[in-house]
Amino acid sequence: MKKYIVTLVVLGCFLVTAQDFQGKAEYFTKKILNKKVEKIQSDRAEPLDPEFEKLVQEALKKATEKKYVLTFNKTECLYEQEQELQKPEATSNGMSISFSFSGSGKKYFNLKDKKNISEDEIFGKEFLIIEPLAPLNWKLMDETKKIGEYTCFKAELIRPVSEKQKQEYEEFLKKEEAKPALFKMQKPEAKVVTAWYTAEIPVSFGPNNYWGLPGLILEVNDGESILLCSKVSLSNKEKTKIKVPSTGKKVSQEEFDTIEKAKTDSMKDEDGNVIFQTHQ
Repeated sequence: MKKYIVTLVVLGCFLVTAQDFQGKAEYFTKKILNKKVEKIQSDRAEPLDPEFEKLVQEALKKATEKKYVLTFNKTECLYEQEQELQKPEATSNGMSISFSFSGSGKKYFNLKDKKNISEDEIFGKEFLIIEPLAPLNWKLMDETKKIGEYTCFKAELIRPVSEKQKQEYEEFLKKEEAKPALFKMQKPEAKVVTAWYTAEIPVSFGPNNYWGLPGLILEVNDGESILLCSKVSLSNKEKTKIKVPSTGKKVSQEEFDTIEKAKTDSMKDEDGNVIFQTHQ
C-alpha cells in the first residue's frame, strides 16, 4: 500500500512539471527555386528595364525568406512572424516594390479545445479564421538525423490537391480555351511533405500549420520551401501566457476563401489578369 501511494505522488509531481513546461523555437524559411522565373512579357517593343527586373527578383526573395517564433506549452502554441524593420528598395526613378503573401499572420493551436485560430488579411482588411483542429495523417519513418543537439526522426505527409485548387485550375482552362493566358497555371498535384521532429521535446507542435507528431517539429520541407529551426529555448519555471489572436472579422476557412476569390475577381481585367496600381 505504501509503495502504491509513493508511486502516485511521484507521478503527480511529474504531471505538474509537464503542465508547467514551455518554450520557444525560432525558425527561418527559404524558398526552393526549382525553375527559372520567367521574365515579365510586354506588348511593347522595348525590353523590360533591367533595373526594374532586378528589383522584382530582390523583392520576391525578401518576401519568401522570413523568420518566425513558435511559443508553446504542452497544450497550446502561437506561431508568428518575427517583426523586422526594412529599408524600402527603390529604383533610380523612385519606384519601390514589395510582395506579401496571404497566410503570414499569427497561427494559434489549442489541443485541449481542439481548435486553431489564424489571422489573415485581404487587401488590408483583417480576418480571424477559426477552424476545428483537424488531425494530419503522418507516416512515421525509421530514418534519423541530428539537427543541432537534437536527434530527430523523419515523418511524411501527403497533401492532396484541395477543392479550391481544382476549381481554380478548371476556371483557368476554360479561360485558356477562349484566349491563351500570358501567365500559365501549373496543374495542381499532391505534395509530399517531409518533417523532422524530436521526441526530446515532448510537444506536438511545429511551424506554420504542421503539428500532431510525438515531438517538436524542427524542420519541414514541402518541395517549395524549407522551414528550419535555428534555436530552441526551454523552461519550466517562468510561465508566459500565450495570447490568442483576436484581430479581425471572425470567419471559417471556406468563408475566407470565398471572400478572397470575390475580391480578386473584382480586380481582374477581361483577360483574367489582376490589375495593380504603382505609386512613385
